[in-house]
Amino acid sequence: MRFAVRLLCLSLIAFTLTFAASSPVAAHEERESQFPAGDGTVPTKRSLAQAADVIVVCKADSRKRIKKLPGKKLRAFNLKLLKQCEHRHMQAAVDAVKKQRTNIYVLPGLYREQPSWDKPCMDAYEGGIVEYDFVVSCGEVVNLVTIAGDDPADPDIKCDNQLCDLQMIGTGASPRDVTLRGGYTKDGDWIKHNGIKADRADGFYLSNMRAMLFRENAFYVHETDGYVLDRFEGSHNDLYGVLTFTSDHGVISNCNAHHNGDSGVYPGSAADVNSTSRNTGPLNRWATEVVNCNLHHNALGMSGTAGNSLYVHNNRIHHNGLGFIVESILGGHPGMPQDHGWFEDNKIYSNNENYYEKYVQGEDAPCQSRVAREVGHHKGVVCPAFGFPVGTGGMIVGNHNFINSNQVWDNWRQGFMLFWVPPALLRGDYNPLHQQDNSNHNAFTKNELGYSPKGKVLPNGIDFYWDEAGDGNCWQDNLTAPGKEVTHNYAIDLPDCGNPSQWPIGNLIKTTQLIPCATYDRRSEPDPAGCDWLDTPEKPSSDSGSAGSRASEQPGDGPGAPAALLAVTLVGTLGIRLASARRQRAKADQ
Repeated sequence: MRFAVRLLCLSLIAFTLTFAASSPVAAHEERESQFPAGDGTVPTKRSLAQAADVIVVCKADSRKRIKKLPGKKLRAFNLKLLKQCEHRHMQAAVDAVKKQRTNIYVLPGLYREQPSWDKPCMDAYEGGIVEYDFVVSCGEVVNLVTIAGDDPADPDIKCDNQLCDLQMIGTGASPRDVTLRGGYTKDGDWIKHNGIKADRADGFYLSNMRAMLFRENAFYVHETDGYVLDRFEGSHNDLYGVLTFTSDHGVISNCNAHHNGDSGVYPGSAADVNSTSRNTGPLNRWATEVVNCNLHHNALGMSGTAGNSLYVHNNRIHHNGLGFIVESILGGHPGMPQDHGWFEDNKIYSNNENYYEKYVQGEDAPCQSRVAREVGHHKGVVCPAFGFPVGTGGMIVGNHNFINSNQVWDNWRQGFMLFWVPPALLRGDYNPLHQQDNSNHNAFTKNELGYSPKGKVLPNGIDFYWDEAGDGNCWQDNLTAPGKEVTHNYAIDLPDCGNPSQWPIGNLIKTTQLIPCATYDRRSEPDPAGCDWLDTPEKPSSDSGSAGSRASEQPGDGPGAPAALLAVTLVGTLGIRLASARRQRAKADQ
C-alpha cells in the first residue's frame, strides 16, 4: 500500500507539472475590466416617434435593394427614411450623434466601413491590449464601428455622453439585408478584430443586422449596463459571433450564430449578481438572457468563462463540436469561479461536428495557414481555438447551475459533462481555500434524454459524465425513451437531489485522463497524444440505454476505487495548498 501511494504521488506530481506547463490562455486579450454598478435596466425598442433624434445610413444601391423587399409597408418605411439619409457609413452616423436616445436606422446594403480601415491615429498602436481611453480616441485600431459612452476622465465606467441609450436598427426584411462585412486586407490579413463594439454604452440596442468575417468578434458589448442584441446573425469569425464581457442587464435574442472558431454566443464574465446566493434553481435576477437563438456549426454553440447568472432558454444548440460550456478554467476573468447558470427548455442535439479532423490536423490543413484569407473562413472553415470533447451536449465546470427540462439527444460522446478543475494549476489561484471552489451544487433535473421531439430514439453516447468531484451535485427525474434508462459513467446510481454528493474530492484517474487534452494548440499541438476528445466518437446504437443494461463505466469508477487513490487525491490537494501558502509568503517577503 505504501508503495502504491508513493507511485500515485509521483503520478500526481507529473500531473501537476503537466497542467501547470500546459494551462490554456484566454482566447481574447482584454483590458482589466470591472462589473458595472448594476443599477441599469434592459432597454426596449423605440419607435421612430419616440426617438430624441433620428440619423439614417444608406449605401448608393439602397434604393435598388429597398425595391426588392417584400411587403409594401416595409418598402414605404424604407423609402421614407431614404430621403433623410446623410451618411454612407455606420461610424459616421455614430460620430454624428448629438443627443442621448438617438435612433440610427441602417438601410439595406453591404457595409464595409472603409474609412475605419486605415486612420492616422492607428499608427500609435503596436498591438496588444487596448485601454479604454484609446478606444475613445481611436476605436478604429480594433473595431470597424465603435460606440464608447463614458468619459475616460471620470473615475467610473457609467455611460454619460451623447451615445447613451443609442439604438441601431437595420431596416431590411431579415438581418442579411443589412450586412457588416470585415474580411481581409490586400495582403490577406484581417481588416479588423471586431465589427461593432459597444463599450460602456449603457442602454445600447441593436437589431436586424448581420456581421461577419472578423479576427475576433462580430458584435462585442463591454462593461455595459443594459443592452439588447436582437434578431441578428454573427458568422464566419475566427473567435465569436457575439462576445459580451463584464456587462449586466443584457438580452441576446432571436439570433443565428454559426461558423465561429470559438463560440456562436459568449457571455463571458457576466455580472456576478448571485455570487452570495446558496440556492440552485430558477433565478429571480440574471445578468444575461440568451433566448430563441439558433446556435449551430461553431466549435462551441455557446460558452461562458465565468458565465455567471445566465438564463439560457428556448434555444436550438446543434451541429457544433460542443453544444455549450460554462466554466471556471481560464484565468484573468472577473467573477471566478463560474456560478448560477439556468439552462431550461433548450434543444441540444447532434453536436458531433469534428472541425479538428476536418480543418486543423495535418500539415496542409486550412487552419495551419498563417494568412487569414487562405484559411477560408469565408467558405465555412472553422478553426477551434481550444480542445474540447467532440460529441458533447453541455459541459459544466462551476457552481449552482440548474440544468432543467432540456431535450438532449444524439450527442455521440455524452449529453452532459460535470467535472472539477484545479484553480491553482489552471487559473493561477493559489488560495488554499479555493482549491475545491468548483464544481458544486449543480442540479440536472427533468431533462429528456436520448430521443427527439418526434419520439425517435437517438441516444447520447452516455447521458451524464461525472468525475465524482464536488459537494451538493445531484441528478433527478431525468426522462428517457420507453424501455431505456439513464446512462452514466458512475458505478452506482448518481446522487439524487434528496441526497446530493458530499465528497468534494474527485476520482484522480478520471482527472488525469483529461491531462493530454490541455496541451491542444491548433498550430503547435493540433492532435495531442493520448487525447481522445478530438476524435469523432462512434455513433451509439439505438439499443444504448436499454432497461437492465449497466451504466457505461471507465477505469476507477465509483466506490470501487482503492483507498490509496482517494488518499493520494487528498494528499495532492493538501500539497497544492501548502505550496500555495509558501508561494504567497514568499511574495509577501519580497
